[in-house]
Amino acid sequence: MLQGADAEAITVALAELLDRPVVLLDGMMRTVALQGRNGDASTLNWEPTEAYVSRVLQTMAGERRSMRLPPLPAWGVGAGCVLAPVIAGDATLGYLAILEPETLDGADAVPAEADLLAAQHAASVYALALMRERLAAEVTTELRDELLEGLLDGQVTDDQATRERARRLGYDESMVYQVLAMLPDDAPEADGARRADASWTGGWRRRVIDSVAQLVRDRAPQAIVTRRREELVVLLPGTTETAAADLGKTVTLYVTSMYPEWPVTVGIGSQCEAPRDIARSYAQARRAAEVALRFGRRGEVVTFEDLGFYRLLFQISDRNELRAFVEQVLGPLLEYDQKHRTDFVQTISSYLTNNNSLQATAKELFVHVNTAAYRLQRIQTITGLDLSKTEDCLLARVALMILEDEAAT
Repeated sequence: MLQGADAEAITVALAELLDRPVVLLDGMMRTVALQGRNGDASTLNWEPTEAYVSRVLQTMAGERRSMRLPPLPAWGVGAGCVLAPVIAGDATLGYLAILEPETLDGADAVPAEADLLAAQHAASVYALALMRERLAAEVTTELRDELLEGLLDGQVTDDQATRERARRLGYDESMVYQVLAMLPDDAPEADGARRADASWTGGWRRRVIDSVAQLVRDRAPQAIVTRRREELVVLLPGTTETAAADLGKTVTLYVTSMYPEWPVTVGIGSQCEAPRDIARSYAQARRAAEVALRFGRRGEVVTFEDLGFYRLLFQISDRNELRAFVEQVLGPLLEYDQKHRTDFVQTISSYLTNNNSLQATAKELFVHVNTAAYRLQRIQTITGLDLSKTEDCLLARVALMILEDEAAT
């Protein structure tokens, strides 16, 4: 390491020294480097399943020390190993696995304590090498992300400076781009203990995002990809009008199959005719994904154009202004429901959702048609709305949309 060797070279040297197969894993237990016994890596029986990875990550998060793990063929691990975390300060950079031969003879047998100490010492060497590599990679990534950050937030107002930043990122002005915002959701199916573990949750979210980023790069090599605020942002050159939607669908299907507990919701902004349009397209993509999550469309692909009236509603950033509108339109009805324990707000919502059909409203609310008609008459008296007028129906719909959004957030 002091001579400038990278992790790959250290792995080769360690495998030769121990005469054991050695696997270096990243923080999510994906293979970074491996070396088989006598240089032959083709016979390594090391393909851990997601269940194995999840269980080991939870255990190592609490222990943070080297330990011996038995072979678990059902979980893709045919050989036992000594596993040591590669730690630098409070950060776990990865894991070192020193595999045991499938059959141990006297020459192969090593005292358990010696194995653990050897793995721990080797992990310290790897920590130094990985920190060096990480620092170099972080500098490059940080410079790239700073360029893209200004474009996404619209911080760069000068058109020439915007075009220069985009050019350095690989943006081709002869092509039309669209921004995709990909948001992995928390795992609602996970048990409470795992969800409460911030390191477990954060680790798996990173694993999902990194996996999706690799998929996007494989499917769209010309795309500009970056992780930002626990989301993945993609600037996709559009060869066809459906290119962004097709990629979004590919991502959601992939995540559903690989990480069913972590659905990814994809928002798509409008087309970018020039670099100055990137900020607008990103804001639209982010808003589309957020609205989809708020209203129960987790794991779907939603374009900004799909939002309909929400496109106008969510242009208003002042929540107090939205709340004042609700009070003006439905305030008396909300107060009446609270005071008399009625459900008139639900009634008007059902009525408008069912295209002002009394019969459909009564059926949905499990009441008689006459009861539904009486309730609607009372609603109009309390609010002053005339539900036979299109304008008043629109006012009520907008107020209900704001209430629904408040309840979702």
